[in-house]
Amino acid sequence: MRRLVLAIALLGAPVLAQQPSALPGQPGGDPAPDTATASDLLRRGRYEDAITAAKRALQRDERYVPALMVLAKSYYYLKKYEFATAMVDLVQKLDPNNAESFNLLAWIKLAQNDSTAATANFKKATDLKDDFGNAWNSLAAQYILAKNYESASDAAEKAVKLLPNFDKAHLNLGSAYRGKGQYAEAEREFHRALELNPNYADAYFNLGILYLDAPKMGEMDVITKLNTSISYLSKYQNMASYRMTKDDPASGYIDEARKGIDREKKRIDRERQKQERDRAKAAAKAATPAPATAPAPAPPP
Repeated sequence: MRRLVLAIALLGAPVLAQQPSALPGQPGGDPAPDTATASDLLRRGRYEDAITAAKRALQRDERYVPALMVLAKSYYYLKKYEFATAMVDLVQKLDPNNAESFNLLAWIKLAQNDSTAATANFKKATDLKDDFGNAWNSLAAQYILAKNYESASDAAEKAVKLLPNFDKAHLNLGSAYRGKGQYAEAEREFHRALELNPNYADAYFNLGILYLDAPKMGEMDVITKLNTSISYLSKYQNMASYRMTKDDPASGYIDEARKGIDREKKRIDRERQKQERDRAKAAAKAATPAPATAPAPAPPP
């Protein structure tokens, strides 16, 4: 199976808290307003400021899980994974059924190249919160990487049902279907991702791979199928040129498709020549007079 582009998306981010005595603010009171401020700062990418606001909330209530989660997420985005993990551990002690904390822990594990633990934590998040669309989508991506396409399609179908307008979920569902050999369904989902996001370069990449690898796409002949692959991969290159690296495989796949076209043209030419030879042989045989038959002997008198 060729390399595909998968799509996962994180909702929220991480944090590590200090001891309450080191937190600014006044003890007691409602931690919610400062937590709301921290959440807004987090969404805007102001992670250090989000940490400061979350700590103010925790000065009022050191067990306030929403503030701890903002801290954990902020630390995650700052790549302070040990701090983020410590905050997640604290959240899970206070609230063992907090699905968001398991989702975040999965992301931390991915950052630490532990895909097995990441998959387990995404699964735990979906077990705790069946309508957690982003966790289902991320779980599907991990199953695809593991080539567990049956489980991947189940998870991705769940994600699409919960998040019907989420382009990444449709991309992953298409990849799962492709892995199962359901090529028409895969094409449908990749096109659906493009309907939702016409500038989605990764969807063009996956369509290019689909047309390159699928034995047959509808009523297309081989040459048309491979030219379609080249068209999609070229669109991907044009749209993703700003982020492509030297090891991007698109150029190699385009070369492979062109070689496939050359092979198919040669095969067609060989078949044409064979048919011409067969017709010539048949015509020559038809033009040759049949040999005369010997006369039958006369019966005895």
